[in-house]
Amino acid sequence: MKPDPGDGPGVPPENVLNHIRIPFVRRATITHRGRSSEVFTIDLGIAGVYVEYPEPLAIGEAVDLRFPWPGNEIPLEARCRVAWRHEARSSLVSKALPAGVGLQFLELSERDRSMIREHMEDHCRRHPRIRRFLRHWPQSERGGDDP
Repeated sequence: MKPDPGDGPGVPPENVLNHIRIPFVRRATITHRGRSSEVFTIDLGIAGVYVEYPEPLAIGEAVDLRFPWPGNEIPLEARCRVAWRHEARSSLVSKALPAGVGLQFLELSERDRSMIREHMEDHCRRHPRIRRFLRHWPQSERGGDDP
C-alpha cells in the first residue's frame, strides 16, 4: 500500500518518499560480468542504492547486488542497472561521496521491496527533518537517472 500524507506523522507523500536517500552503510557483494567484489552501500532509496565501487562501470550495465538486511538472516538480493556514476577525481555540488555507482533496482522480490519501504518510512518518522535537506542532483552531475 502506498503511503499518503495522512498515513501518520513523519511519513512523506509518495512523490517525496521516492526521492529521499537515507544513510545505509552495509557490506555488500556486487557481481558484474561474473566477477564478485566486496563493496559498501552508502545510501538507500526506494528505487535504488549508492555503492562505493572504484572501478568505472558504464551507465546501463547490469549488476547483481546482495547485502544483509538489518535484523534478518536472509540477505536482500537485487538485479540492478548502473543509473549514474561518480569517479574519484570529480566533485558533486550537493554532497560528498566516495567513488561509486548509483544502482537502480530492476528486479527485487516483493518481500525486499516491502522491507526497503518500511525502513524508509521508519527513518522518516524518526528523522522528520530529512525532507528539509532533500536535494535533487542536476542532470549534469548524475550522468543518468538518479535511483
